[in-house]
Amino acid sequence: MDLDAAVSELYSLAPDAFLHARRDLAARAKAAKDTGLAKAIESVRKPTAAAWAVNQVVRGRPSDIERLLELAEALQGAQESMDGAALKRFGRERSTLVDALVRTTGEVVDDAGGSLSAAVAAQVRDTFVAALATSPAAEAVASGHLTRALSYAGFGEVDLSEATAAPAPARRPALRVIAGGGGKDTPRRGAAVAPESVPEKPPRPDPALVKRLQVAAKRSRETMSAAAKAGDALSEATEALTSLDEQIGDLDARLIEARSGRDVLVTARRDAAAANKAAERTLRAALAEVDQIRAQLPDDPEDDG
Repeated sequence: MDLDAAVSELYSLAPDAFLHARRDLAARAKAAKDTGLAKAIESVRKPTAAAWAVNQVVRGRPSDIERLLELAEALQGAQESMDGAALKRFGRERSTLVDALVRTTGEVVDDAGGSLSAAVAAQVRDTFVAALATSPAAEAVASGHLTRALSYAGFGEVDLSEATAAPAPARRPALRVIAGGGGKDTPRRGAAVAPESVPEKPPRPDPALVKRLQVAAKRSRETMSAAAKAGDALSEATEALTSLDEQIGDLDARLIEARSGRDVLVTARRDAAAANKAAERTLRAALAEVDQIRAQLPDDPEDDG
């Protein structure tokens, strides 16, 4: 297992499984005595909700991401050649593709058992717009390792700082030592040969600098781990805040509906109260009329018996 494989595995999981899986992978690396890999895995940040959704599109709908890359390349070519007609045509295609990608993202998230809120959908849209703005942003999205949503101001470059998970360490090319040997430059027998120079030994590094390097490297690893934890906390807080905002929105809508229903009931009660008073007046008048009529009637003899 290397860092790229670990990141790919982590970023394919559901958000609520990320932290447990990261601890498990780091523990496996430590058990294999690969402490460097374990530290690197521990520093991998949990993606935000929007980044996770886009990453799932990269994995589940690669053909759609291929369309995005092709259009990003075409837009860049049109910009470099200052082809106004092409820019206008590709601009229309960009709007259509972004709309389609946002719908696709919603479908992919639904298939994964989740849902795409309005706030997250807006961040997903911004990310795809940014991906079509510059080649580095398109490559970041296509990596499937986004840690956060992207945005584009309409000019300049897209900010990609900490936008993707830490890549595997780059390999430096091995140094080649070219030794002298035969060939055309081999001196003829009997010819004078210059004394071979003895290579100087490289100076030994300053022990104090080596110690400082070790301390700085340790501090860097600790800082990366702390930054990852802080990023996780930020991600969880952002998701919780988004969820709470959605709940507040739902409650506001229910409150408006309840107030509207209350207004209807208040009006109905007022009308009912007025009708009740009118009915009481009518009843009193009817009873009074009955009493008047009875008073005008002669007494019933049977009542006297």
